[in-house]
Amino acid sequence: MTASAVLTLMGGLGLFLLGIHHLTEGLKSLAGESLRRVLQRLVAGRFSAVTFGALFTTATQSSTATSLTVIGFVSAGLVTLSQAIAVIAGATLGTTSTPWMVAIFGFRVRIADGALPILGIGAFLWLIGSGRMRSLGAILAGFGLIFTGIEYLQTGMKGVSWNLDAFAGEGIGSMWMLAGIGVLMTLVMQSSSAAGATTLVALNAGSLTFVQGCAMIVGQSVGSAATTALVTIGGSLAVRRAALAHIAFSLIVGVLAMVFIAPLSAAANWVGAGLGDVDGVLGLAAFSSIFKFAGIVVFYPWLDHFARFIVKIYGDENDTAVSRLDPALAKAGGALAIEAAWRATLEVALGAVHAIRRRLVGESVVYQPPLEAVQSIERFLETLSLETTDLGTIAPRLVRLCHALDHLSRLHVDVMRIPPVASGWQPPDGFEAGAVALDAWLELSRDPKAVPDPTVYSAIEAASKQLRRESEISRTKLLEDIALQRTSMAAARADLDLLTWANGTLYHAWRLAESLRAASGK
Repeated sequence: MTASAVLTLMGGLGLFLLGIHHLTEGLKSLAGESLRRVLQRLVAGRFSAVTFGALFTTATQSSTATSLTVIGFVSAGLVTLSQAIAVIAGATLGTTSTPWMVAIFGFRVRIADGALPILGIGAFLWLIGSGRMRSLGAILAGFGLIFTGIEYLQTGMKGVSWNLDAFAGEGIGSMWMLAGIGVLMTLVMQSSSAAGATTLVALNAGSLTFVQGCAMIVGQSVGSAATTALVTIGGSLAVRRAALAHIAFSLIVGVLAMVFIAPLSAAANWVGAGLGDVDGVLGLAAFSSIFKFAGIVVFYPWLDHFARFIVKIYGDENDTAVSRLDPALAKAGGALAIEAAWRATLEVALGAVHAIRRRLVGESVVYQPPLEAVQSIERFLETLSLETTDLGTIAPRLVRLCHALDHLSRLHVDVMRIPPVASGWQPPDGFEAGAVALDAWLELSRDPKAVPDPTVYSAIEAASKQLRRESEISRTKLLEDIALQRTSMAAARADLDLLTWANGTLYHAWRLAESLRAASGK
């Protein structure tokens, strides 16, 4: 192996990785949010979850993106762990679209000659465009980079002579060693697509046999789960469960594929021969699809049992909407991250509003607000990347969520100084009206999936405005009583403090509820 060949291989691999990155980001930005909404609606059943997991991965060209998205769904409480495992299983099948694309366009149609013009057009659109045009530019540039990189990989591979038999030996043990090399390739490259493309190029150059390539493809599939696990280290309980499920699924399917590698590779070779495959690249792409599809078929009847087993491993920990906010959610996409932050804000708001309602009906209340929870939500929102987010749809929700957090922070200040219950003074009717309105909101908001009822929010607004009017009247009356010595200064001051507190608190509760309604996107 010459130094020139090594440098050419490194350059080709770098171009391919850069191309995959731009292609994935462009596809996610162009259609990612729409696909996520469709995915969320259509994962109710196991079959639909597997199907749309595969389609989502094909559309975004990234199993990691799909895995992080569905892990985000679990963290946000939008799907169950069983549904998430089904999507992850489908995602493994969706990753086979990349080997087919590389095999067809890189080795059969050979569009490398047109890759540079495509790259140039894409880069131009990406630089001058915005919104969807910029996303389209990223897709074209990524497409051009991928096949330019493959061209360099092919050129560099011509100067490489691998003797895998001498390195790994012969027999079934050598296959397992090659699978281990496949895992290592994915971990080092951080992309099973790049590892698979390198294997296809090596097979096309005659540097390895078809069966050796199959063993490496299996290892690369297992390595993709490890890549996802590395991203989710230190995540919440839901994230750890989903990541463990992904690793266990990929590992079990990988082991089964290695055990039955002879019949699976023979079937793939037959498919490749039927497609006129001479050097085995189409057959290797077929093998990737066949063994992953076979793994899904084996796992499919046991998905629910597998999910329960994963839950038992971790046991029951304190799992709240706030604790589920982690970097995996931020990477899963703007809409999903905002949904999770919205649910966390709603969870914290319920406690504060409940304390306010109790005080308005005359109960003695001591409430210690979770100030750290609000800070956690704010830090989470600061980690969102807006570069690949459709701000046209996300920005209004994000702005209203920030308004909600501001009103929630003000409420927390209010509930830390709840006035004591005074005897002998009759508060205005607005107290009771506010308590009834807040009680209706609490009942509605305990289910985050509930559709907002406009009458509930109108009632809180009306109660806030009623209390404001009545507070002015009561304040005038109390000051008159002080002046004419009808009541003591201390008693009147306590009543005035309660009026001021209730007026401001109910206003912030109304604005908090209204901001949360707008931020929900419903």
